[in-house]
Amino acid sequence: MAAFVVAGSCQAQEFTNSSNDSAQIGFSTGIFNVGEDDEATEFRLDYRDNHALLDFLRPIAGVMVTSDKAVHGYGGVMADILWGDHFATSLYTSVGAFHDGDGEDLGHWIEFRSGIELAYHFDNQSRVGLGFAHISNANLGDENPGAEVLSLTYTIPVGSIFN
Repeated sequence: MAAFVVAGSCQAQEFTNSSNDSAQIGFSTGIFNVGEDDEATEFRLDYRDNHALLDFLRPIAGVMVTSDKAVHGYGGVMADILWGDHFATSLYTSVGAFHDGDGEDLGHWIEFRSGIELAYHFDNQSRVGLGFAHISNANLGDENPGAEVLSLTYTIPVGSIFN
């Protein structure tokens, strides 16, 4: 939340909303549980809607799977901050159901995912970005080991898929 407050006070950026961005599909790959002994490869697909809530919070939904057969389906909100014409910072938070498969037991089937993504925004509204996220059960379970995720994401406007 502090990041939203700081970003809102800066004058060098613009929050995106439904009038200046499009709905996007994101494809990601990266390292789940980065820095731990039981790292796994992450693959993620998400949808980023263009209908902003409160003029800047975009609904998101997605699914993550790992090479250890973990699955996390989630939904939440994202705020995109544009820095000039070609750079964007995305902050997001979500909640969803988690199954650990053969990987790290995160302590509960309900897990929260929060993260930041720094991206280059192309003229055609596609993006390529590097992201960092934390997944945690917010102490809903007896244990809350959490996991960090480092990922590379490519997003494309939904409209370009059907044209």
